[in-house]
Amino acid sequence: MLRTLSIKNLALIKSQEIEFDKGLNIILGETGAGKSLIFDALFFVLSIRTDKSLLRTGEETMRVDAEFSPLSEEVKNLLKELELEDDELIISRILHSDGRTSTKLNGSPCPQAVVKKLGAMLVDSLMQHESVDILKSKNHLSYLDKFCRLEGEKEELGVKLCDLKELRARVSALGGSEEERERRKDILLYQISEIEKAEIKLGEDEELENKIKLLESSEQIAEALGESSLLLDGGNGVIRNLAVCERLLSKLSNIGELDTLAERMISARIELDDIASEIKEFLANAEADPIELERLNERKEKIKSLKRKFGGSIEAVLESLQNMRNEYDELCDSGDKLAKLQKQIEKCNGEIISVCSKIRLKREEGAKLVKSGLERELSDLGMKGVRFEVNFASKTPSADGADEVSFVFSANKGQELKDLSKTASGGESSRIMLAMKNMFARPDDQKTMIFDEIDSGISGEVGNMMAIKLQSISARDQVIAITHLPQVASAGDRFIKAEKYVEGGSTFSKATPICGDEIIKEIAHMIGGKDLTSVMLENAHQLYNRGRRDA
Repeated sequence: MLRTLSIKNLALIKSQEIEFDKGLNIILGETGAGKSLIFDALFFVLSIRTDKSLLRTGEETMRVDAEFSPLSEEVKNLLKELELEDDELIISRILHSDGRTSTKLNGSPCPQAVVKKLGAMLVDSLMQHESVDILKSKNHLSYLDKFCRLEGEKEELGVKLCDLKELRARVSALGGSEEERERRKDILLYQISEIEKAEIKLGEDEELENKIKLLESSEQIAEALGESSLLLDGGNGVIRNLAVCERLLSKLSNIGELDTLAERMISARIELDDIASEIKEFLANAEADPIELERLNERKEKIKSLKRKFGGSIEAVLESLQNMRNEYDELCDSGDKLAKLQKQIEKCNGEIISVCSKIRLKREEGAKLVKSGLERELSDLGMKGVRFEVNFASKTPSADGADEVSFVFSANKGQELKDLSKTASGGESSRIMLAMKNMFARPDDQKTMIFDEIDSGISGEVGNMMAIKLQSISARDQVIAITHLPQVASAGDRFIKAEKYVEGGSTFSKATPICGDEIIKEIAHMIGGKDLTSVMLENAHQLYNRGRRDA
């Protein structure tokens, strides 16, 4: 329930705190006094609407705070998920002059999407000339289900549908149908054969790269090695000169520290002998071999193709090979498993159909109550010849069952039943929506019901019945209504008057609670206009007292 609404710098409202109460809250005031600004503020703070033009001229920020208490279990559960467990909820939203907005729940920043979700739980609005969701066929199923209290059956259906999805996934993992499995086996055999024939080994790609580089550079390598060999072991090469040095130094081996020089020279010569031998061996194999180079390049391309198909590396290719072998073996052994899964799927489908049948039965039972209840409600609101029906059509089972539902009606005897949203006139729509709100609302919703001049174009006895319907709704849910109909106004429990005034060259609007004679005067103005007479005041007094009796 909405307790207070604090508004700053919203259009004509400079600063205002408005208190609401349970029951029927009536907002009164002349046209243009700012009554609708109260609803604009509420829809802004709930992120239902964001109209930047509402920021008061010359101000940098607009702020609205809304306090709700007590809270429904649905709202409490959502707040618990947000770690905001509390018995009351304060929603605050600020609009800056540059268009930025920020929202908080009980002082903590909160995404706009969450506030919108909360708004749908906290407030239900019915606005004049508004294309209200309740009239649209696509929403009729959810309204009927809410009336029938199908939460348990839908939860059971959801579990069964999840089971079916899992079973089908397991069938798909085993290759699906017999034809699909055979196709998959053929593909696997081809891929397994392709990899096995290649006989690739770990590290082979790197080894190939090195061999190819050697062959591609064979002429440069042979030239460099030949010159190096000549310098080391030629007629007057390094090794021959080292041998001479070795003999000379050996003669000095008995002279002090010089004895080690000969040993080091011997080591150097032996090392260079080894290097010269390896160079000669490389030279013997460094001849250009275009045939071998072509073979190596073909092998390289084959391995590259396999890596591209099966994972990007030899390790991934070999892993894919093992996985495909395992899958092939499993497909070969999947016949019995598939037979068992198909039986489970058939059983699960049967259970889904059974749950859908239970849902259909409850919906049909609920539809009868909805039909009779709405026809009674609409008859009370002056639509005596109205006929209302709930049409059913079948569809493939899904999370909401196997039914499509639409509400159809005829306003007069002898007229055929037609789609609700396309047939009802403006005045009829207001009464139909009011009747449906009263019919489908649940006591545990604890919503604030917003009604904005839905009594437009209505008068007389129908107006009296509309007042009674609003009283009926307000006995269950808090109602805040803007009205120009004296019968509806007189049924109120709390009254708030919106007024416009000029101060310091600026125009302002304020909303203040009224009681006693002020209420009677406002109802009298609605009956007869600006200039009040004793008769008008007496009529207003009687109407107000009757509103108390009817309640």
